[in-house]
Amino acid sequence: MGLIAWGTELATRWGWVREASREERPRTCVFCEKIGRQRADGGDGTFVHEDDELVVFRDWRPAARRHYLVCPRAHVASASSLRPADAALARRMLELGEECVARDFPDEPDLETRFGYHIPPFNSVDHLHMHAFALPFDPPWKERKYSSHPWARFAFKPAEELARELEAAAAGGRGEGAEGDKTSRL
Repeated sequence: MGLIAWGTELATRWGWVREASREERPRTCVFCEKIGRQRADGGDGTFVHEDDELVVFRDWRPAARRHYLVCPRAHVASASSLRPADAALARRMLELGEECVARDFPDEPDLETRFGYHIPPFNSVDHLHMHAFALPFDPPWKERKYSSHPWARFAFKPAEELARELEAAAAGGRGEGAEGDKTSRL
């Protein structure tokens, strides 16, 4: 899956293929399928939040004390496909992830958390999803996979940083990802 995602990302950046669609694709996207099943029959009990725009569900292979995925219902390929017009979506995903994790630990005001996105080709599913963690990681080596250190930004982007960048670009602070720009900002 990683080589396919990497190849698709390069082909899109170079203009060889069209940019990813935002239409639901339940036959080709495991998250669209999961979200569709949840809506149709109540799903598998892993969902902790649902609204018209976003869903939050437990990761099937948790990497930390608590590990949720925050996804838009609409198909968006990855964090790399977000544009300044998506700033409110990125901010809302972060706020909802924070809310869901905090709800599970009401007696821990100093709870250590981490929120972020894998950047293609390091994402395993081509449907935008933000990881929401209550730490520590389990096993501890998973901290490397979801590292928030500057050296790891090419693979895992902190959600707050992405939201701020999109908000600044939307406010005219930077032209990256502007309308008509077909290159990824990340």
